[in-house]
Amino acid sequence: MRRLWHILPSIFLSLILLGAPTRAEVVKGPLGTSLDRYLAELTRLGYSGSVVVAQHGEVVLNKGYGLADRAHGVPFTSDTLFDIASVSKQFTAAAVLRLEMQGKLKVEDRIKRFFPEAPPDKAGITLHQLLTHTAGFPETLGPEDEVIDRKAFLKRAFATRLVHPPGKKYLYSNGGYSLLAAVVEVVSGKPFGEFLREQVFLPAGMHHTGFLPDAQDRQRLAHGYNGDGDWGTSLDHPHAPDGPWWGLRGNGGILTTTGDLYLWFKALQGNSVLSAAEREKYEQPYVKETGAEYPQYAYGWSFSKSPSGHRKLAHVGGNGTFQSDFRRYPEDDAMIAITSNTDDYSSIAIANHLEGWVFGEPVAQPLALAPVKGEELRRCAGTYELPGGGAPAERLTVTAEKDRLAVTPEGPAGLVLLSGKPEGRRQKRFEAREAQVTGAMTAARRGDLKPLAAMCVDADEAAKHWHAVMKATEAKLGPWQGFTMMGTRSIGGQIVTHARLNFKRGTRMLDVAWAGSLADHVTVGDGLPPSFFLPEGPSRFVTYDVGTDTIEHLTCEGTGGAAPSLRFEGPAGTATVKRK
Repeated sequence: MRRLWHILPSIFLSLILLGAPTRAEVVKGPLGTSLDRYLAELTRLGYSGSVVVAQHGEVVLNKGYGLADRAHGVPFTSDTLFDIASVSKQFTAAAVLRLEMQGKLKVEDRIKRFFPEAPPDKAGITLHQLLTHTAGFPETLGPEDEVIDRKAFLKRAFATRLVHPPGKKYLYSNGGYSLLAAVVEVVSGKPFGEFLREQVFLPAGMHHTGFLPDAQDRQRLAHGYNGDGDWGTSLDHPHAPDGPWWGLRGNGGILTTTGDLYLWFKALQGNSVLSAAEREKYEQPYVKETGAEYPQYAYGWSFSKSPSGHRKLAHVGGNGTFQSDFRRYPEDDAMIAITSNTDDYSSIAIANHLEGWVFGEPVAQPLALAPVKGEELRRCAGTYELPGGGAPAERLTVTAEKDRLAVTPEGPAGLVLLSGKPEGRRQKRFEAREAQVTGAMTAARRGDLKPLAAMCVDADEAAKHWHAVMKATEAKLGPWQGFTMMGTRSIGGQIVTHARLNFKRGTRMLDVAWAGSLADHVTVGDGLPPSFFLPEGPSRFVTYDVGTDTIEHLTCEGTGGAAPSLRFEGPAGTATVKRK
């Protein structure tokens, strides 16, 4: 979710965020200390973002990790603002219920009450159906950053063919939540962002949350990073003067901090924003999201069970660079909120582990690391050939960094060596994803981008991005001549399928990062991303994948000078690679 090019300072057009930053990073008690150590180690493996964890209603951790701005060395802190993407939907739902509290609407109302121009097939859609993703709208009604105002958006929404009749089944729809934002504006007579600020954020004490931060908070905006490089901040992408354009308004685009998300949790434990009756509606599960019993969708929340057997209300969000996960456990008086600002490390996978820590379940323990000297790292650096005698031989490139080794594979055998060969259900899922990418690339070679668009969360954006990237790449490397499937792996908890794109004068690597069964984003880069190994003893290193809980060890063999070989011990067994 995204963007900005111009901000008007007027309080009536902008969502001004009040208050001074807290700069109160918290690491408290045994749980906070353990989590801090664990996250610090993940930072060395590639994670960057911020985390807040509360247990028994009290914050035990609120801290940033890694860099919010790599170019300027700006650290991520508890005061860093980030884009929560689809986590924003819970605030849209709260705005609707706030209006119901005030007697201005009912969730049973049909949209023809607010939009008399709604055609017959949509006039009977209720606010409840929009809130629960059962109205029948498709997932998107256009690109997130498209310059489209409310009038044009409504015209498009009413002209869009419904996927199924209203009320029949669950179908997640960003466009449906944008319609809810339009309802809020019509009923309140105020811009959506202004209403959120006055009626939702400020009553909760959230002074650093909204669409358009003030000058002080704007300096603390995190940059996002993906395979294309520095994506910039959310305000570096198109916005209307008063917030996101209507492809994003209501379904994403809110900027906040971990501290403010804790204040939101506290507000929902009481009646400062919603009454007890409205909160009961807000948190009630209404419809199954899949064929399984859980999760079920409430109003802007996915409902399931916590490890204690009590209610768990959660929502994730991502925009191809930022990724966020917010989990509430009302009866346990606990919460977790986490973000990451890079597409190659999953905050959602980390949140699964944080939940285990909070509820005392067995989780992966911090790695047993040791100091390392620079000369030892440099001794291990170099290019190594994989065994097998293939032609051409596959290689690994090992690079010495500040306190770790970056190991970059060249092809499929290197991927298997670093991540193991999937088995069982995971193997079937990986194979299905590779088949999707193969089909999409085969069709793209014929000029047909429909399969590529269909496998992506944001179909319109995916096709547009592909056109731009391929045009620029072909200008440098000549015509695209084909592709080679590399494989699928979990890296930093993010499932990614890799394929090599072959051009007349060189190659590029296609990375398809998955969010469930759909691709969250597709990028084209110079090569496969590396795995990072941290020192755990003399000449010995270790890496850990937070998504699969796999650990792999690397030993630089020999003594003095350059290591003649590396020995890997991990999910693929034991293998030795020789220096080239």
